[in-house]
Amino acid sequence: MIKKYSDGADFLAENAEMLEKNTYATAFFFIDAKIFSEPSENNYALRAESDGGALLAIRIAPYSLLLYGEPGLVPEALDFLSREGYNYESINCLLELGERLPSGFTLSMGMDFMEATEITEPSCPEVETPGEGDVEELYECFVNFCADCGLPDKPERERIRKRLPDVRCLRRDGKIVSLAMINPDTERSRRLSYVYTRPEYRGTGLARKVVNFAKNEIISQGLAATLNVDRKNPVSNHLYESLGFRKLFSQGVYNVKK
Repeated sequence: MIKKYSDGADFLAENAEMLEKNTYATAFFFIDAKIFSEPSENNYALRAESDGGALLAIRIAPYSLLLYGEPGLVPEALDFLSREGYNYESINCLLELGERLPSGFTLSMGMDFMEATEITEPSCPEVETPGEGDVEELYECFVNFCADCGLPDKPERERIRKRLPDVRCLRRDGKIVSLAMINPDTERSRRLSYVYTRPEYRGTGLARKVVNFAKNEIISQGLAATLNVDRKNPVSNHLYESLGFRKLFSQGVYNVKK
């Protein structure tokens, strides 16, 4: 059985208990549900049920379709989306759900979810928050980050402008060369994303300074710092582990084969 929801409030009200069993794995569900208000072929939320198991799905364009719950219900949910004409270009889910996707999908990025709860080294005083005049530079960095990671996200200048207070960055040679963004996550955590350093400045310790600064800022507020790291990137994995992050689970982004 498939149930469709008309808004995010109803979706959360009915499925909060299930989602709260692993708030780190379902953080994006809460974020997307809060902005879901007008169902369409690109924005939707549903619940699949069978034999006591349930699978939740939500998608807010232009982001990935999110799946969480019973792996065995993945084929049924995707068949329903296809029949009803719902759109998505990628799926974000735990790896055990990704293993149940049909052959028309390819894993574009496998990620380890990591958490840090302790300050391990002092913050670098050079790290700063960008200003209005930095939007174009940040836009360039965000676009390059998505291209490097193979993500379908399409950065927007106006959205970046609104998120300036959440970005931490370092400058060299008169330009922004390394950055990270602090995002909402759960009630007890904040998530780092868009951790990016220009290629010509990599290997110089700049990412470490930016990530450590943002991590310390979050922990100083009594919260945990979280992030996703590419499982195939040993350099990033080592960096985060050396800053006190530890792996909690693995998930992946799966693209539709074209």
